[in-house]
Amino acid sequence: MRRMTFPHILPVLALMAGLSLPVTATAAQTPSPAYLTQAELERRYRLPQSRFIQIEDARIHYIDEGKGPVIVLLHGSSGSLRTYDHVAPRLVARGYRVIRYDEPNMGLSGPAPQTLYDRPLYPVIVLERMLTKLGVRSASLVGVSSGGAAAFFFAARHPEKVEHLVLSNTPMGRADGKGVALSRDLARELAQSTPVKGRKSKIYRPLSYWQAFFRFYTGEPDRASSALLSQFYDMNRRKPVPDRLAMVEALDDAAGVAEALDAITAPTLLLWGARDPVLPPKKAADLQQALHHAQVSTLMMPDVGHYPPLEVPERFADSVLAYLQSVTPVHPKAPPPSER
Repeated sequence: MRRMTFPHILPVLALMAGLSLPVTATAAQTPSPAYLTQAELERRYRLPQSRFIQIEDARIHYIDEGKGPVIVLLHGSSGSLRTYDHVAPRLVARGYRVIRYDEPNMGLSGPAPQTLYDRPLYPVIVLERMLTKLGVRSASLVGVSSGGAAAFFFAARHPEKVEHLVLSNTPMGRADGKGVALSRDLARELAQSTPVKGRKSKIYRPLSYWQAFFRFYTGEPDRASSALLSQFYDMNRRKPVPDRLAMVEALDDAAGVAEALDAITAPTLLLWGARDPVLPPKKAADLQQALHHAQVSTLMMPDVGHYPPLEVPERFADSVLAYLQSVTPVHPKAPPPSER
């Protein structure tokens, strides 16, 4: 059985835009975990364009819309395809086919068998199978946080299938937040989160945890809605199962990160929220240095935190479009003037 770990974003890394809602409860006031069933999650959050597909014996929720060159949007740990609700429509409107999906046991996707979780880099396997089943031969990959890690491992494994990479606040290994001073509210919520009987790693985060979490990690605390907070809270109170949060262990703890980054040749954009307390701009510079064989562009968003697609989705989408359509590095056909 794979060792359970918390996602790097749970104690120290934001996966959502911030929220200025008041803290109305503490974990100590939550008498028992209030889990949601898969059926109830689907009732609340299934979209008209939602589809389901079987991949490696897991029921995977996905959306495939638009026509044109393919863009695949990859969410981070504890997130879902809803991360891109306000990004995808802008890409579709500009002539792209946009695919996004929930990782196993996240969002509206069902759990996978342990045999999948035990395979190295299993999120990359899911991406491989998804593209094969949808008939996609090549695509541009956009990933945020751990989703970016899935994207760059895939690009290293299948360079011929990746046209461009967009990596947003993506760690090279576990982003454990060492040295980051948490807010008083978030530190208290971490300490008081309600444990679930059984394995210590099965925890229950009350609504007050996510309120403190979002306030601390966003670039501007007033950008997220209460609906967004409720969505994130709901999708992370599914009944615990083994390897509920295995995505981080599979990607951020994976061996061979340096080798994978060195193997990437696709033009790459680092689209970065500069107010990320765990992955500040220096981490983007380190990532750029590790991409030895890729043409790399970097765009900093100075007022944004760890999760740009949620905090500034329209700006995020427009930056991706500008890169794909106008700024993507190219290999010129003519030699430089000095060689003519």
